[in-house]
Amino acid sequence: MCSVSGVILLERADYREVERRLARILVKAEDRGRDSFGVVAVNRDGSVNVVKSLGRPSTQEEKLRGILSEDTFVVVANNRAEPTTEYVRQKTQEDIQPFVGERYIVTHNGIIANDQELEVKYKLTRKTKIDSAVIPPLLDKTWDGSLEGLRKLLSEVKGSFAFIIADRKRPDRIFIAQNFKPVYMAYDVSLKAVFFSSLDDYFEVGPFDPVNVRKLEPYSVVEVTRQKEFRELPLLEQKRKRALVIASGGLDSTVAATKLLREGYEVTLLHFNYKHKAEEREREAVRKIAEYLHVPLIEIDTELFRIIGNTTLLKGGGEIVKDRNGEEGAEFAHEWVPARNSIFLTVALGIAEAQGYDAVATGINLEESGAYPDNEMELMRLFNKLSPYVTGPNKKVEVLMPVGNLVKHEIVRLGVEIGAPLHLTWSCYEGGEKHCGKCGPCYMRKTAFRINGLKDPVEYES
Repeated sequence: MCSVSGVILLERADYREVERRLARILVKAEDRGRDSFGVVAVNRDGSVNVVKSLGRPSTQEEKLRGILSEDTFVVVANNRAEPTTEYVRQKTQEDIQPFVGERYIVTHNGIIANDQELEVKYKLTRKTKIDSAVIPPLLDKTWDGSLEGLRKLLSEVKGSFAFIIADRKRPDRIFIAQNFKPVYMAYDVSLKAVFFSSLDDYFEVGPFDPVNVRKLEPYSVVEVTRQKEFRELPLLEQKRKRALVIASGGLDSTVAATKLLREGYEVTLLHFNYKHKAEEREREAVRKIAEYLHVPLIEIDTELFRIIGNTTLLKGGGEIVKDRNGEEGAEFAHEWVPARNSIFLTVALGIAEAQGYDAVATGINLEESGAYPDNEMELMRLFNKLSPYVTGPNKKVEVLMPVGNLVKHEIVRLGVEIGAPLHLTWSCYEGGEKHCGKCGPCYMRKTAFRINGLKDPVEYES
């Protein structure tokens, strides 16, 4: 396991400062690798300067000086933490990354589980048993140097990876390929260089530094050139669109599910019965909605939130706030259920991975994010970034928020436009025969229909 690093120097780059910045990155990256380190600088003519050493770069910083020159175009580097399965007692230079092939130079973070199979299939020769060493000869023998070709070739690699690759025949560009292993990119305006590393913390960027930092998308292949051209392709082929929608039986998730259906997704509803006051009414609603939309329904019964406790939304949990005819309940999270949406999302991701869904979606929306932190769009954005690290290799599940940018009256309007079964939905926190009309969701629902000049198809007690 390792930290991978790289640099592409743009026109008129300050190579001395770039070298110093790279040295600091490698020292910081000891966090992910302390057994050895290596740096390969590729010059304009394809020649290379190589430094490799056992131990930590922080104790041998003098070795990191003088690697770059005004002729350097690209640098790839590595900090290695030696896995138990690849322990080498007597290490040589051949055992230290980056590995240099006839044309391609590679630094790798992760595990290549089928390195021996690749070696036999393509009749490859490597000078060490370390799995990463199979990649340069594989590229030398089979890759045409295109981004599309790299994506196709990597479909044969089994395991985990973040690769940074230099091409000696075309030293004006650098390639990055990753599945779930992270790579960050930082464009330093003042140094005129683009840096890559396994963690953004390694860049040591202050809040006002002229540096643009971004995380490269998991499951992607990327090409960056000295002319600041940036190309990115998804690593995985687009599958059929299947979405698992976390559905409460209310307005928001029903409109979200209907919207996805209209967009061509195969939709399944996922409903949680968690001993809340409206459990029976929500269950009845979501079953009718699934039947109306002609979609499957998965129900999960759980006692988890009764164990967590501390919420009035559960049966026996106290009175629902109904001050100011529900406005108070709409503006503050009185009925907060600890970690509910994050738990629902995590379970949904597990089911989606196991059953081959491409996406998980919820009815999170802009209106309720004013009171509930777990309805904030930022939560969904962060869960989407988290998804590749909680699902298995090559099983990326996207996290969607079809109504995430809408307020309640916009959701009602959209629901009417797309034919969502709003008449079957249940919004009330209580579980009576009719909506209570005084809790927060009832207040928002009634107001949303009124704003649209529409009659709400459900009945209220008041």
